[in-house]
Amino acid sequence: MTTEADLRSQAREWLVLLNSGRASAADHAAMERWRRTSAEHAKALAEAENLWALLGQVERPAAIVQTMPRRKRRWPLPLASAASLLLALWLTPPGWYADLRTQAGEIREITLEDGSRLQLNGATALDWNADADGQRRVRLYRGQVDFQVAADAVHPFVIEAGEARIRVTGTRFDVNLLGDQVLLAVSEGHVQVSDADGREQAVQAGEQIAWLAGRLQSPQPLDAARALAWQRGRLVFRDRPLPEVFEELQRQQTQQVLFLDAAARELKVTGVFALDDPQALLRAIETALPVKLTHLPGVLLVSSDG
Repeated sequence: MTTEADLRSQAREWLVLLNSGRASAADHAAMERWRRTSAEHAKALAEAENLWALLGQVERPAAIVQTMPRRKRRWPLPLASAASLLLALWLTPPGWYADLRTQAGEIREITLEDGSRLQLNGATALDWNADADGQRRVRLYRGQVDFQVAADAVHPFVIEAGEARIRVTGTRFDVNLLGDQVLLAVSEGHVQVSDADGREQAVQAGEQIAWLAGRLQSPQPLDAARALAWQRGRLVFRDRPLPEVFEELQRQQTQQVLFLDAAARELKVTGVFALDDPQALLRAIETALPVKLTHLPGVLLVSSDG
């Protein structure tokens, strides 16, 4: 199931491609087919075009690829400030107002009021609440967390992440919110999980389970070497689609990533990389895969090469 956030992201990628000076007639036709897929697709593209126009980018799209210098457009200060604010809002990740947050590349350990210990991966945001009745709740907006929940049989600990619902009384597990997927890896005890459709499942230590587009999947044996590698300072990929690799990478650096064509999205990555050296991963991707990475201020463009 394609979410509203997915459609907005895809619409932005179409605009970057079509205004890059590299788009062919086939690209324009493909975008038009994408727009006509549904009313939601058309709305997402219209919203992206309106914001793009407000940012002043539509008038000079070819500047990205031109080799001859051109005089920069100078905006009056109020307009420039407004454009900067709009761009910041466009690129702001969910959960920027959350109670607990980490920056890209920051790993942070937190002890909650109830004694539960949390280790947050980079670019993670969550809300924590313990109400008067003793109910313990976490809302994970983005990122990845290793939970060591303090035992309390009377007051369950509930985590919401996307459409995933996780309920425990005291155990250790890892929750990874990655796009429209949620991945749960249980290392100690057992966890009760459910989805928006009411499906429920018990997950035991040594098992992992995923929600795909909000739907709960079947438990699988825990692949701790991959799922928990970040806790040991590693990124481990086994035949992982390139968009998922870049989403994990964005927890370690602040560049936004935009794909310019579908072919690049289909490529997959296998390897082990140091968590604190994202540039090494980028070099490996460009060396091993038929892709071109174009670095712009705050943005990384990914396109197929060949």
